[in-house]
Amino acid sequence: MSNFSISTIEELEPIVGELVELIKTYKILVFDGEMGAGKTTLIGKICQKIGISEISSPTYAIVNTYDSKQFGDVYHFDFYRLENEEEAVQSGLDEMIDSGNLCFLEWADRISKLLPDTYVKVGIEVNGENRNVDISIVRENLLNNLENLTK
Repeated sequence: MSNFSISTIEELEPIVGELVELIKTYKILVFDGEMGAGKTTLIGKICQKIGISEISSPTYAIVNTYDSKQFGDVYHFDFYRLENEEEAVQSGLDEMIDSGNLCFLEWADRISKLLPDTYVKVGIEVNGENRNVDISIVRENLLNNLENLTK
């Protein structure tokens, strides 16, 4: 969908603008990137744009809940410490993801089976001092149906 190459935090503005438009339609945003790539920083900028003044990394809590006048409860997940999907289910985190509320997910590869069929994927790749940011819409059912047609 979109690809950006940035070298400063100030250059996040067009990315934030595009993602704020997308959250009007898509409530699940998955942020993919190595440790220190800027996932939490980007989520913080999106939250500022939608009226949430303070966020923190939920690495130890696994999920933080923020209040937004526009979106109600907003969930910010960091699944880095989880071993598998079962831990998320036992903690009730899957219900939060399925709630219809806006959700930002970091390290979602650890709970990939719990992701909905359609979501926004934000890939952040570190390239020296730069960050390459790719935004795409993932439609799993469509991909699975296409795979079945080719078999």
